Amino acid sequence: MGRATIDHKALPVPTLTEDQLQKIFKKYDFNNDGLLSKEELKKAFDYLGSCIPGIRASHGIHHADANRDGYVNEEELNELVKYAKRVGFRVK
Repeated sequence: MGRATIDHKALPVPTLTEDQLQKIFKKYDFNNDGLLSKEELKKAFDYLGSCIPGIRASHGIHHADANRDGYVNEEELNELVKYAKRVGFRVK
């Protein structure tokens, strides 16, 4: 018996404001240290519907982490949102 597949591109993607997207990312700062780790971002991208959340998390850190400490901090969050927009997360 075959495995069911989902065409993720056919699913509707909700449109979010930049503020909503920032709040979603901040919600996944589970330890409240003001830094988003790769694991935290992976869970955030999974929540947002990414079919490759681990890759999105790695690339998000690469694009947003200006000080190269391996985390996304408050000052770098805007760059993370820009990355999310570039890869297809719809922002109003």
